[in-house]
Amino acid sequence: MSAPERPFGVYVHYPYCAKRCPYCDFNVVQPGPEGRPDEPYRDAVLAELRARAPGFSGREGAVSLYFGGGTPALWAPECVAAVVEGVRAVVGLRAGAEITLEANPHEADAARLRALRAAGVNRLSLGTQSFDDALLERLGRQNRRVDNERCVRDAREAGFDNLSLDLIQGAAGQSLEAAMADVDAALALAPEHVSTYELTIHAGTPFGARARRGEVLTTDDDALADAWHATRGRLRDAGVVPYEISNAARPGREAVHNGLYWTMGEYLALGAGAHGFLRGPTSTGGERWENERHAGRWMRAALAGKPAERFRETIDAETFAVERLLTGLRLEAGTWVPDDEVARFRAAFVVAEARGLLERTPSPRREQGGERVRLTDRGRPLLDNIVADIWASAAPSG
Repeated sequence: MSAPERPFGVYVHYPYCAKRCPYCDFNVVQPGPEGRPDEPYRDAVLAELRARAPGFSGREGAVSLYFGGGTPALWAPECVAAVVEGVRAVVGLRAGAEITLEANPHEADAARLRALRAAGVNRLSLGTQSFDDALLERLGRQNRRVDNERCVRDAREAGFDNLSLDLIQGAAGQSLEAAMADVDAALALAPEHVSTYELTIHAGTPFGARARRGEVLTTDDDALADAWHATRGRLRDAGVVPYEISNAARPGREAVHNGLYWTMGEYLALGAGAHGFLRGPTSTGGERWENERHAGRWMRAALAGKPAERFRETIDAETFAVERLLTGLRLEAGTWVPDDEVARFRAAFVVAEARGLLERTPSPRREQGGERVRLTDRGRPLLDNIVADIWASAAPSG
């Protein structure tokens, strides 16, 4: 496959947050008394963009640009605009490229949303998380239901016609009825996209410390599975169709940028702690890296024209094949596995298929070969276990 045919995205990490949520393990910085270094951070992102651009040269342009964090909605809109224009000038943005920015509802007022829309952002990912004020408080969130609803109204008035709402499920004490009430409240705002995530307890977070002391912070697996199945049905009935294990969208509004992650697409990493991936010449391998996480050290290196990395690893063809399958299984449509790789995973496939967890469909074109492999609705909640079995049973090729 030639380089111009390989779609890629650009990810920009803005690490600054007004407050770290107690469950968050992302690369987040709470600024000191001097405030957020918006202009220096902008300059460092643009410097890193110029330094890394040769690896993505000769392309048609990025299909997506994603501002994550942290809380990138706190970044001065003129800085966001400068990065959008910088990406357009240096590596290109395809016509109609998806330009997403994450925002917390209580921090994105009408004026800021208008400025972000004018800066070129055309999609918002809103950290609503819940519409239950008591649950939001237990999660350590600062937004409340009224903020969620106000932010969506203001975003529509600012001209955004592509909104994604996040929901967290599986917190201790959240009943199935409460989880469905959250889904209904989100759907009442007519979003184009809904993401539902399981509350995960990470070591090194305040929630992790509380869990080590014996506090129960999450529901059991059966309750979580019930909520997952019920949520998918409720979303599907409303025309917001599940297309990935945690994501649903109105037709044509599936997340372009996240789709690159699930299909082993390429992405250029900019910012402290950002992750990047660049395929090799044969498109069946490549290199993955994570930028330096410390914002100050990353900025100094980037401004000097020498981007700093925390690690870089080579992905060989064998690992690429396994990872492509495992990420592809997150998708409702599954993933296509060529004939020369089917044998590697056959043992795990047969077991999962016999248990009703996986389906395989041979290619209708004999000359193409291969199989379409997807998880069943029964298998999707067991994705992690199935993935572990595939990893354990994968036979080396050749």
